[in-house]
Amino acid sequence: MTDKRIPVFFDFGGTIADTVGIVQAVFKQSVNKELSRDEVIQMYKDASKKGVSMKLFFKYPVNPIKLLSKRKKMRTLQQELFTSEIKLHEGIIEFLEKVQKIEDLQMILVTQNPLFENEETSEEILEKLFGDKVPFEKVLAGEDKMTVINENCDSDSILSGVLVGDLPNDVQAADFLNIPCIGVTWGYSLETELDTPYIADTYDDLYELIKDHVDDIKEDRARLHKDEDEIEFTEDVELEDY
Repeated sequence: MTDKRIPVFFDFGGTIADTVGIVQAVFKQSVNKELSRDEVIQMYKDASKKGVSMKLFFKYPVNPIKLLSKRKKMRTLQQELFTSEIKLHEGIIEFLEKVQKIEDLQMILVTQNPLFENEETSEEILEKLFGDKVPFEKVLAGEDKMTVINENCDSDSILSGVLVGDLPNDVQAADFLNIPCIGVTWGYSLETELDTPYIADTYDDLYELIKDHVDDIKEDRARLHKDEDEIEFTEDVELEDY
């Protein structure tokens, strides 16, 4: 049976949690490279694009051979820090609890962070952040958000959804899925970098945009259902007259 609830796809890094400090610590402890906050944020933007992985090696500048040789150590360190040091944006738990109360809504976490592809690690991180009250019913992780959403969600359900993110690739993923994207400005992008008319500067802004979207979808469904009933009634009358 198709899930009729309206999905809200939430990005993780930048939107839900501030992960810059962890990336800085990983580079410092593994390859002794100190990156500024601005450099890490730019790295997130670059890494969110396809086909730029080798460019990253030279842009920040870290010896690519050294970086590759430390890859396993960096991944292990990243996992340790994510499961011990990761912190949510202040006030995000209360905001998500408020969103959960909107009727006919389903909250789904979508991320390109490879740590979330391991179910055990994903559960460990979310338990660290939310305890036993994780607000997300599903966690979708993969290199491409559009692909992972398409592969794990019903097409009709996707078309009723909305994506919340903080990077240009979130807007692009939503465009490919033919759904709106709400860009948040407390993440890793400026408003001018987010090519969407739906911008949230505060949690109140974001709540209202999500609530408006859900209400619009419910109104559209009610209107469609009414039109279908009228068509069916007309056909029955014509058949009886004949």
